[in-house]
Amino acid sequence: MISRTRNYDLHLVIVLMSLAAAMICSFGVGSALLADAGEISLDMLMIRPDTLGDYMNSPLAVVFNLSLLAGGSCLLLAMVAVFHTYQDGLSRYLAMVGGIVGASIILMGVFPINFLDIHRKVSTLYLFSSIVLHCVCVLDYFKPGSTMSKRMLAFTIMALLSGGLLLLLLDWNLLDFPECSVYMPQYCGVSLAMWSLTQANILWCVCLSFHMMKTIKAQQKVVYKWLENY
Repeated sequence: MISRTRNYDLHLVIVLMSLAAAMICSFGVGSALLADAGEISLDMLMIRPDTLGDYMNSPLAVVFNLSLLAGGSCLLLAMVAVFHTYQDGLSRYLAMVGGIVGASIILMGVFPINFLDIHRKVSTLYLFSSIVLHCVCVLDYFKPGSTMSKRMLAFTIMALLSGGLLLLLLDWNLLDFPECSVYMPQYCGVSLAMWSLTQANILWCVCLSFHMMKTIKAQQKVVYKWLENY
């Protein structure tokens, strides 16, 4: 009974922290993007997400960077809970890589684009850890008792495609990406891939939260049946 209560508490932490990470990042990124663009349009997608943390040029850079700090911390706590909830090696490896993703998000909030050299290294860590995380998610989906749902798998594939594109575009000497073409600014592959990866990770966190809610409900049914029989 104590073990079931402990698992219930850990699942609840995963639900709350993963959902909080998604909501905080969505609010911070969305607010900074809207303030920078001035209006809602498709042209917003041509603004690179990392430029929203520029204290010199972005109106809500403080909000953006603080949201990365808070959202990354929530994701890190969620992954700690995942690590202690699931005992198999693959789930724990997923939790560790997810923790690195959370830590890299925190560091991007601490070192925005104004600290260019450090920011490039940290953002590259975020890119690599995100890709590794979603590779592990694919493996986890096909194991018995997976922590992955079909919706999570869909966003995982989305993240792998956008992350793979960013790897192809990455300048390994600078650890940065090429500027958008001045001749066709409406087609900026870097910005679109960045936004795609960002949204995939946020929605992945939301799906993780909902999936854990279903697990909690299933646990509650087991506990109620146990109490009735007792």
